[in-house]
Amino acid sequence: MSGFAWTLRGRAWVFGHDVAVDGDLMPLDFALRRETDPEVLRHHVFSGLDPGLAARLRPGDIVVAGRRFAQGNPHIQGLLGLRGAGLGLVAESIPSGSRRNAVNAGLRVLPACPGATAEAVTGDELEVDFAEGVFRNRTRGTERRWPPLPPPLRAIIEAGGWEAAFRARLAHEGSAAQADRTT
Repeated sequence: MSGFAWTLRGRAWVFGHDVAVDGDLMPLDFALRRETDPEVLRHHVFSGLDPGLAARLRPGDIVVAGRRFAQGNPHIQGLLGLRGAGLGLVAESIPSGSRRNAVNAGLRVLPACPGATAEAVTGDELEVDFAEGVFRNRTRGTERRWPPLPPPLRAIIEAGGWEAAFRARLAHEGSAAQADRTT
């Protein structure tokens, strides 16, 4: 997809272990109402931990999280909110349901980065290449590498999430079927 940037540059927002998807990352009410608009959800990310944080986030900023980030019920709303805010996510670990939802939301993510929270403090300037798994702390002058997601999952993110990827696949298959009928 043209215009998609795998590398983000911005401030670090560091969180510890066991950040819950419901309550910490996003109010549960949005999951109960089935809200899925990233533009709506971005205004509410991390409201359970810091009610004013969403207003301070800038596109390109990077959340650095500890183990079991987005733990609990695997609701997608918090991860859609992170994407809507234009953020990236580097986590020590993410439960499998939330990892799938991060991909489905179209969120740039490195989900298996042991020790990531020791690599930055909130406010550090970071540069992260999510396609290659390169984490640079420009404030400290350090670099780490962690495994990126496999190419098929990155393709879903690059398409804009599962729904956009699905629609693109349907359009492609429809074009191919139409071409077969005309030949």
